[in-house]
Amino acid sequence: MTFARPRYGKLSFIAAYGIWWRYRRIRENAFRFRDRWRQTYSRGGKVLPLARCLFSIDRPHFEAPRDQIHGLSEMYLAHCFDLLGSGWVRVRHGMSCRGLEGRRFDMGNPVTTDREGRWLEGRVSPANLEVARRLWGLVDEGYEPVDWHLDFKSGYRWSPTLWYRDVPVAPKEGADIKVPWELSRMQHLPILAFAYTISRGGVTGFQEPETYLREFRNQVLDFIASNPPRFGVNWHTTMEVGIRVANWLIAYDLYTSAGASFDPEFEEVFARGIYDHARHIADNLEWFPHLRTNHYLCNLAGLLFGAAYLPRSPETNGWLSFAFREMVKEMAVQFHPEGSNFEASTSYHRLSAETVVYATALVLGLPRDKREMLERCRPWNRIGFPRPESGPPTFIVPPGSDRPHPFPGCYLERLERMAEFTMTLTKPNGRVAQIGDNDSGRFLRLQPGHQPMTVKEAKRRFSNLEGYSELPDSDTYWWEDPLDHRHLVSAISGLLPQPRFEAFSGNHRMDAVVVRALGAGATIASGFPGGKGKRRELEDVGSGKEWESVLGILQGVSVTRKISIPWKQPAASPGVGIHRRSFPAFGIYVFRADGFFLSIRCGSKGQNGVGGHAHNDQLAVEINVGGEDLVADPGTYLYTPLPFRRNAYRSVMAHFAPRSGEQEPGEIGRDLFALGDTAQAICHYFGEHGFIGSHRGFQRTVYRVIEITEDGVTLTDYDDGIPRGTGEGGPEPAGWIPPSDLPPFSPGYGILCREPGARNL
Repeated sequence: MTFARPRYGKLSFIAAYGIWWRYRRIRENAFRFRDRWRQTYSRGGKVLPLARCLFSIDRPHFEAPRDQIHGLSEMYLAHCFDLLGSGWVRVRHGMSCRGLEGRRFDMGNPVTTDREGRWLEGRVSPANLEVARRLWGLVDEGYEPVDWHLDFKSGYRWSPTLWYRDVPVAPKEGADIKVPWELSRMQHLPILAFAYTISRGGVTGFQEPETYLREFRNQVLDFIASNPPRFGVNWHTTMEVGIRVANWLIAYDLYTSAGASFDPEFEEVFARGIYDHARHIADNLEWFPHLRTNHYLCNLAGLLFGAAYLPRSPETNGWLSFAFREMVKEMAVQFHPEGSNFEASTSYHRLSAETVVYATALVLGLPRDKREMLERCRPWNRIGFPRPESGPPTFIVPPGSDRPHPFPGCYLERLERMAEFTMTLTKPNGRVAQIGDNDSGRFLRLQPGHQPMTVKEAKRRFSNLEGYSELPDSDTYWWEDPLDHRHLVSAISGLLPQPRFEAFSGNHRMDAVVVRALGAGATIASGFPGGKGKRRELEDVGSGKEWESVLGILQGVSVTRKISIPWKQPAASPGVGIHRRSFPAFGIYVFRADGFFLSIRCGSKGQNGVGGHAHNDQLAVEINVGGEDLVADPGTYLYTPLPFRRNAYRSVMAHFAPRSGEQEPGEIGRDLFALGDTAQAICHYFGEHGFIGSHRGFQRTVYRVIEITEDGVTLTDYDDGIPRGTGEGGPEPAGWIPPSDLPPFSPGYGILCREPGARNL
């Protein structure tokens, strides 16, 4: 099987790209005209029965997070959601929204539902109205519909009758398209399935099992009726379609594996909805010749899920074969051999790794007939999309594995290193170092790792809840920390059971349980050459150079800043008890010890130089001692609704990095999802004495020297564009704190912490 990056000649690439773009535009215009006059729901063809891909899960696995499952399921039954900093809000048609930093819209109108579905007139495209009304007639009487098209933070509502390609991403300042997208991923449905399983066991305090079953059924029918294929905001981005179909199927399988059964009418509608999702993904792959990102990974995973569950046919067989081969190929493109993701973001590493892990488990657990088909079926192919280059996969039983699988060793090696990357970047306080963008994105949300607090306490901690009044101050507020990535390592341990992964995951075991069930209980051997216990360690960049010889480069260069950061408790001597780990392809260098963490950002902007999710953070540091953040990256906060906030958090001024007045080391004003790669950061030394790195982002070379001593960390900045002796730096007094001009700490998308102590929640 081919496992390499494609190569293009420059002229042939430009010509091919031009032809590809023209073809896509012609095809898009033809489909726009067609969908205006014809219903877009699929008609005819066999879509039943759906396959079972998730083996039964023992009920005791749900006992540990029982309180969280109960609290969250009660919220979801009431259609209350806390997404992207919204606070727990009941989402409904005609609701009044708090607004986003003073920007507020009143665009939704209340609805009075009826059994005939007349309320849908004007809310779905005319050609789909008849089918939508029929589907609504299957919903239980008394069910209140969710407004799936609403940004329930600002109140902006996207028209549900717009063709999906015509939907504006940023129509008004303050309107955030990610809010309806996040809601419509429907990642809350597996929690309802968990509650159903617990309730069937007779646990007191939960609703009747039928309540959770009917809620899943009604929400899915509600979505399908009010979101005809290819119309509205929730079909605009194929990534969202892929994530949604995977969550639907996992939740559905969790219900059925626990003994649930659905009525035939719903089964037919649900299966046809799965087919519509898979077909939409196949027709709208976010594949580009020059760059594929986490979006394309989610496309492939969604197509895999849809094709695996749908009945066999030439079309679904081709989808399954295509998605599998492309997933294996993209693993080589989007993950470095060291295990890190190529987008230069620790949070996007989590999203992409989750996507790959669940897709891998799905392939491992395929029924025999699907596996045999995968070995001999020709992959789906269409003009304008990639053509798989490899031959058919072969299922073999490698040493150390307990069942056949088609994954090459390099694929499994990167899978294992994904977990190691996350473990290395997790600080003593259990939170991952926040490098690059963080949009709180997930593929599946299975582990209910929410922390209970009162609403009053949540309002005190988070300024994004200013003016929040949906719940009384004395009620329980369930908050999920977006920087806790233990569930990812847990998921990987479901395929690669290793003591260090399980110890790191702690009680975050739901992902491992579901991954193992999805993979039919299969485990696979380490991907490292030689099998388990034999592995290649990555060399520490710069470790072969002498500290003094590298410092010689700085002779005659002016010091612009020198800061001493003392320990609050005795630390290990230099080189004693401190472990070093480098990820040069990602651009991060880490010193770790018990109760000590120091990371330095130095390297690529990611995405093959585009830098769509990178920040101007070259040579920035994060320092954590004894579980307390002395220096922490402030995060991301928002994307398109407030561009000036987006750029403020991407700016070098938001990071503890070398500065030069107001100058930026990479252009951030022209495109919200691109970053100039002028810095060209280089690591000169990484070893027992510390770190030395440089970049050229200010049209001259600046250096940062970090020395680790028994007393603390000494950080010295140099600038070869300033005459020697004119630097303004000097040691700061003991008890140093991060600069006060850093923006408020944002641990996740839309979330802002209040000071003081925001970094240490």
